[in-house]
Amino acid sequence: MKSRTISTSPEVCPPIAAIIGLHELLRATLRAPMSGPEPPDAVQPAFEAPGTPGPTRPRAVLFIVFLTILIDFIGFTVLIPVLPLFAERLGASDFEVALILSVYALAQLVFLPVWGWVSDRIGRRPVILVSLLGTVGSFVMLTFADSIEMIYAARALAGFFAASIGTAQAVVTDVTSPSERASGMGIIGAAFGAGMIVGPILGGITAEIDEKAPFYSVAALAAVNFVLAWAWLPESRPVELEPPNWKELRQTFIPTPVRVMMMVHDRRIALYLYFFFHLFSAFAVLEALITLYAGKQFGKQALDISYLFAWIGVVLFVTQGVLLRRLVAAVGESRLVALGMFTMAIGLATVAWAPSFVWLYPVGTLLAFGNGVTFPTFTSLYSRACEADNAGELLGQSQAMATTGRIVGPALGGLVMERWFLGGPFVIAGGMMLVALVMFWIFRRALLISEAH
Repeated sequence: MKSRTISTSPEVCPPIAAIIGLHELLRATLRAPMSGPEPPDAVQPAFEAPGTPGPTRPRAVLFIVFLTILIDFIGFTVLIPVLPLFAERLGASDFEVALILSVYALAQLVFLPVWGWVSDRIGRRPVILVSLLGTVGSFVMLTFADSIEMIYAARALAGFFAASIGTAQAVVTDVTSPSERASGMGIIGAAFGAGMIVGPILGGITAEIDEKAPFYSVAALAAVNFVLAWAWLPESRPVELEPPNWKELRQTFIPTPVRVMMMVHDRRIALYLYFFFHLFSAFAVLEALITLYAGKQFGKQALDISYLFAWIGVVLFVTQGVLLRRLVAAVGESRLVALGMFTMAIGLATVAWAPSFVWLYPVGTLLAFGNGVTFPTFTSLYSRACEADNAGELLGQSQAMATTGRIVGPALGGLVMERWFLGGPFVIAGGMMLVALVMFWIFRRALLISEAH
């Protein structure tokens, strides 16, 4: 199997330097040649020709996508060290806190395939803009939350409009060739890593001012993101795609897990979609419960936890921005996915046995490395199994399966935390990741069949 080239910066940056040097890193990342027509000298603002597909400049488009996803993900990660503790102060139980992520994921599950279908028919740009504007509204609603029910409502609204990631992946598919797809997906992964550095620290620091200050700051940030995307995000949808047949839209409301059971897709696509569900069920336990665990087990507050997540973000950023290309070239994509799953399994299980909060830093390093090599590489493999004319829908469905995992994983994890012991959810999640590793290795030939042709 051929290895894929993933462009990276040659430098490993500490946290502050990583933020200050972000532009230089992206410039180096996007220096590798991309397929597509020769671009004009400058990127024209998207509002000069809104919604009109045309020639795109791949490197510039990827940079704009990076900025859009970066700011969007900063808004999401601001809440990680803050919202669970805020909900606990409102009287929420462990299970009710875990359901915050499940409610968000449930709204995503229903509507992500719908947004993917719409992006394939009317364009990527309008879907991303609507998504970002809706996100602003959800964060504004969160500023008025004074009960766990209002938190659920705000997160459900955010989940309804959470179409930016899947649509951004479709943009990457539009402007890159199959051999360069992993590089483009790595750009989105690097945005996640950078957002993980900035977001939690912003949340922790603003929480020291006022418990609702993070919600006001993230609402303002989301509004800025909408304005920037309106001004500079171009349309990348291929002009040759057929116009929408709106009768087909109702089919996208069939939940993706039901589609898999009904064999709507071929066997290989169904396998990929199941793995998205399994992997995210395990990893979502960490996303939903690590803040609550650190608070109860070690007595830590939002600011302490924000530093841990910032460190995880640094490792994730370096892994995807520096190491991923070299690792793909050295071991190949399928072996790298297996290595990442193994590393995450060890990290998740070890969380439960950490003797002090400081130990979560090396454990977080394992988790960030495993996450950083597994998910972009696995998504790259999946994207090459998707046909170009329905890539947005299929990538949206992969996100829907991932969010199904974010419904199941946190809900079960919250129950285990309440009724077994605090570290129980992480032990189970580590076991699930080992099961995923075994299954991936058994079915790898079916998953990678296109690589042989």
